[in-house]
Amino acid sequence: MTTAHVSPTANLNPVAAGLTVAVLALNLRPAVTSMGVLLTRIDTAEGLSPPLAATLVALPTWCFAVGGWTAWRLRARFGIRAVVSSALGVLAVSLIVRTLPGDATIVAGTTAACLAIAVLGALLPVIVSTATPGSAACYTACLGTGSAVGALLTPTGVAWQLGLGCWALLAAVGLVVWQGSSRHLATPAGAALAARVSPQTLIPRGTIATLTVHFGLLSGVTFLLMGRLPTILRTAGLTQAEAGYHFATVMVLGVPASLVVPYLARRVPHAPLAVGFAGSSITGVTGLMISPLSVTWLWTGLLGIGIGALALALVDLGRRTHSDPDTTAALSSVVQGLGYTLAGVLALGVGLLQIATGTWTWPLFALVVALVGQALTGTTIGDVRAAPTSPEVSR
Repeated sequence: MTTAHVSPTANLNPVAAGLTVAVLALNLRPAVTSMGVLLTRIDTAEGLSPPLAATLVALPTWCFAVGGWTAWRLRARFGIRAVVSSALGVLAVSLIVRTLPGDATIVAGTTAACLAIAVLGALLPVIVSTATPGSAACYTACLGTGSAVGALLTPTGVAWQLGLGCWALLAAVGLVVWQGSSRHLATPAGAALAARVSPQTLIPRGTIATLTVHFGLLSGVTFLLMGRLPTILRTAGLTQAEAGYHFATVMVLGVPASLVVPYLARRVPHAPLAVGFAGSSITGVTGLMISPLSVTWLWTGLLGIGIGALALALVDLGRRTHSDPDTTAALSSVVQGLGYTLAGVLALGVGLLQIATGTWTWPLFALVVALVGQALTGTTIGDVRAAPTSPEVSR
């Protein structure tokens, strides 16, 4: 079952398609990595309690779970154009809201921003699967670039509110670009047709469950590093400037790692790639746990390479469904929805473990265990399809 979502006009204009994918992908990470850069300053200025700080790190994954799980139904009911436009608008407004005074506004703004990002993230594989052939590389590269620019370009010499709020401009630019390019998107053949391919109709269940656990583990590790790595490095004895440098290194190295993923995914079996990315992260985390002040550049470099695992998992969603947009939307929702739920539990659990033990040794050991699980579940091979007699999902 397929539904055309990108018209031939869009396919004949690779520059416009690439620009659209790039701007949308760039909006998926700065809201998270900028929080990681400024979390210590926000804590100092606002007096955040340790549990609230841990919650802010885990919050994106829970929001991604809710938003990812509902994205397929929103697309089926309202169409991809309206849903993406609304998500970008909410993202821009919420990034301003979370800079207003009070703990409640920080939490509320971060929650709304992450829900919007979740919907965008779940629907981007659908857009990429029906766009030009080079869109997958553009998608993963800009996803990594968004992480890097959030780490590198977030202003730290000004008030933290400006450092967080400035990323609303990127969301506004994304909305303008999307409004201009989405007119080339064909109207779906019918919401009911798309709704028949729901997460409940996907098979085989074992493959989907393993993919979900794999995505949850790697997302939990990735977002913990985005939110906590500067704190981990400062606790180990690095200065704020040194910790910021190494954090930026991890995010920057994620860009070329993400860029080569689509190329490698077409030529190398999935299992060795997944195990290789997990192995790189295992070595990096182990190095930080055992000897954080010795060859720190090596440990953070390996972590930057390991971030490519997330790009591989996202690109793999479309490949496993043979680029069918309806099946891709359903698979993306279930894998990201339930996967990010697991990631949130992992992120909060590691944060609370650090609070309980007063050290990062045991939390980093927990990350190594999670990465071993990521490597094992990453060996799953198999395609996902909709059941041949899929009943229409009631709305």
